Amino acid sequence: MDNIATVKNENQIQDKIYQSFQDNLKQDSADLEILLGFSGGLDSSVLLHLLAQMQTQLHFKLKAIHVHHGLSSSADDWLNFCKQKCKLLDIEFYDVKVKINDKSTLGIEGEARELRYEAIRKKQKGVVALGHHQNDQAETLLLQLLRGSGLKGLAGMPEFDEKRKFWRPMLNIKKELLEKYASENNIEYIEDESNEDINFDRNFIRKKVLPLIESRYPASIETISRSASNISEGHHLNELLALDDSKNIMSDDGSYLFINDLKKLPRVRVINLIRWWLSFNNQLMPSKKNIVELYKQVVFIKKDTSLNLKISEEASIRAHNNKLFIGNFNIKPDTFDLKWSGQEELNLPNKKKLQFIKIEEGGLSLSKLGVKTLNVRSRVGGEKLKPFSDQPSRNLKYLFQAADIPIWERDQVPLIFAKNELVAVPNIAVHHKYQSSIGEEGYQINWLSD
Repeated sequence: MDNIATVKNENQIQDKIYQSFQDNLKQDSADLEILLGFSGGLDSSVLLHLLAQMQTQLHFKLKAIHVHHGLSSSADDWLNFCKQKCKLLDIEFYDVKVKINDKSTLGIEGEARELRYEAIRKKQKGVVALGHHQNDQAETLLLQLLRGSGLKGLAGMPEFDEKRKFWRPMLNIKKELLEKYASENNIEYIEDESNEDINFDRNFIRKKVLPLIESRYPASIETISRSASNISEGHHLNELLALDDSKNIMSDDGSYLFINDLKKLPRVRVINLIRWWLSFNNQLMPSKKNIVELYKQVVFIKKDTSLNLKISEEASIRAHNNKLFIGNFNIKPDTFDLKWSGQEELNLPNKKKLQFIKIEEGGLSLSKLGVKTLNVRSRVGGEKLKPFSDQPSRNLKYLFQAADIPIWERDQVPLIFAKNELVAVPNIAVHHKYQSSIGEEGYQINWLSD
């Protein structure tokens, strides 16, 4: 009977991983490379064992990576353990050492996780396999509930993250089944002593909270995980709704929203769209208090009102001319004085660049200037330009307003000088005396983000 139970347990786990592969990766299976995040613990050791067996049958190439955090005195031993495991299975192995910033606002757990994923992504060529299981999913949902997370946080971990190509094939398998599988197949694995430290939130949930819940509700791991799946479906529906709402409200590149159109939506859809827009721009989600405050300011905003709401250490949301922008608007402009001598592109500070395109008529004429080089300088203040012969010289503030340049960008606009005379402002105007005539070669100068 024991042998039958062992085979049944093995088949149950293998079948679930096989089905997960078919559901999520089959279409990518030709020459697919799977990189396993291998800590050496129970979860990843079982997954290494299973995927090593399956790679020939399912036609993928398995590799493994171990991230050395240096947090434990045993870290070097763990690295050697993982290296030897992969060597025995003939699995190509990478190891990466990272240094934890113990003063990070993410905390030690969060900082370690971010550095681990960053290291993995640098080696990633195809899909990354992670050993998260059903208990991990239940722990995640409880943690997010205690943090007051929204639907995105409560949705837990997806079995397959399409954006990052992260695959979690054991997400519907309980930890106790993995422990049985490891025992039955004599799989050695690392026991990390830090997993016993209940000062860490996740360990407290794992060691104290979930066992108490399971003592009263034996199927709680499965039901909590199922709730995460149901919430995930609701979150997905919200994202689809936001995507549909964005079609007439968001710019093509996602950098801004049209305020007047945004205000036409019901409150719940405005907040939903703003959350989706922040995620689209890879921003950390602000608190509900900040989201509600932003909604109020947007709904009651008046023309030319200067909105500036900080949502994180680096990012703010600002309004300009019926548009809602997001970014780091507090960057102090760099002072620069660069020389241009004919190159097609000139790199500027803050990941910007100038592009010089040869055109006939209306560009900046070097022959009329009588020069072969130009100076590209940062704005100082008080500069003027005369784009039209029948109009007076205009200060830059006037030109920026006419060109709808947001206030926070104006001090970053590079200016083009010849012999200390301002002759062009990229994307805006060329001095009328130095514009190329019909049939005469000149330069259209574009200021671009890198």
